[in-house]
Amino acid sequence: MWATRILFKWPVLLLLISVFLMSCEETITPKLPEESKIAVTAQLTSGQAPVLHIVEINNINKQESPKTIENAEVSIQDVQTKEIFSCLPLSDGYWKNERFQAQPGKTYQLNVKTKNREVNAVCTVPSSFTTSAERSDDQNESTITLQLPVPNLSPLVLTMEARTYRMEGTNIVYLSNWEKVNMKCKDAATDNIRYQELPAPYSKLFLPAKTTIKQLVFSPEYQNGLRKFRVHVKSVEPVYYKYLYDYEYLKNNNSNGANSYIGLQSNINNGLGIFGGVYENVIAL
Repeated sequence: MWATRILFKWPVLLLLISVFLMSCEETITPKLPEESKIAVTAQLTSGQAPVLHIVEINNINKQESPKTIENAEVSIQDVQTKEIFSCLPLSDGYWKNERFQAQPGKTYQLNVKTKNREVNAVCTVPSSFTTSAERSDDQNESTITLQLPVPNLSPLVLTMEARTYRMEGTNIVYLSNWEKVNMKCKDAATDNIRYQELPAPYSKLFLPAKTTIKQLVFSPEYQNGLRKFRVHVKSVEPVYYKYLYDYEYLKNNNSNGANSYIGLQSNINNGLGIFGGVYENVIAL
């Protein structure tokens, strides 16, 4: 899958958000154009309002801080129906349309037009799927067994949340909000284990498309006290899957990567960044 493995070893360019790469005797630094670029980080999740992050990078070579774009035309177009949904600016480079929700199996085009530049990108939200999971607890350790969708046509990205609580009689009293938790997994079907590039425990589990396994077993990292769990199972486009994996690699191997724009595979025409489609199932345990 990783035909362009060099991208993992040599961080070329610090470019995409703190959403979403070294070994050689001689470090190679490509000469990059000094022209400004529009950088986009956008995810369309089925059934949810999109949130887009759009900024301008004025000098790529000098890695100057990105600037927010105040005057722009930002819209999402349904490729099939040609219906256009305009987005409004929030703050810090974010744009949103509360009334638009992406639908599974549909293709959308993002259009961004400023005074001097215009970029666009296309993504397809994966088709819907069903899945389920079971939780078993043994001596304060929980194990999650996830039944995978059949057939598994799109890559999957898994994340997990936890929330602590106590019992007062038969009533549940929550002691915290939902918080992301890392996961432990030893299944060689995951790209985490297959490539051994991401340090355990994992904030995300990556499962490639068309895997032959029917279930995945993993555990949350910390398990003190009573806890409720939520497993987020996201079916994503291949280009977005690789983007998310590369970002995790950079975040763990470059001290500046988590807070910078990073040079990752891009599907933004005339710009930088990613426009990815996602279908998500959330399982409460």
